[in-house]
Amino acid sequence: MSTAKPLRFTGLKSVEGKPVEVLLRGRVWDNDPMFIVRYTQQGFELQDVVNMIATSKLYRESGLVQLITGKSIRTVRRLLKDTQPTRLSQQQSMVAFQYAHALEAASEVFHGQAQAEEWMRTPTKWLNGYKPVELVENPLGYQVVDTYLYRMKHGVYQ
Repeated sequence: MSTAKPLRFTGLKSVEGKPVEVLLRGRVWDNDPMFIVRYTQQGFELQDVVNMIATSKLYRESGLVQLITGKSIRTVRRLLKDTQPTRLSQQQSMVAFQYAHALEAASEVFHGQAQAEEWMRTPTKWLNGYKPVELVENPLGYQVVDTYLYRMKHGVYQ
């Protein structure tokens, strides 16, 4: 049985900035969950999600745009060309936020995004051998990754 690699969103240029900041277009959220709830209820614009993905080499190479949107790369490219911005559903928006926040939190813990991306793609014993990037799509998986990063940041990890 072969496992096919996800199709890459080729041609996506790197975007500078912190993932959550890019996703929120520079709005400051101050770790206020209700702020994120309001924005995810409205749905993030597809272009903002693509820009967030473009902040990370790991995310650009992992087929994340398909995972978040549930659409093919071809469809995403077509939607990005539309004159009316495409909004993601509340659930898709929450998944996009989880990816942005997990990478940003890991960057803080590991003192840089390159180190965070390496950690996100490496199986971790505390996560039962899963790669953190594999868990972030699921709300409980995201919570486990976030808790682990919090514990590492505060020196309470095993």
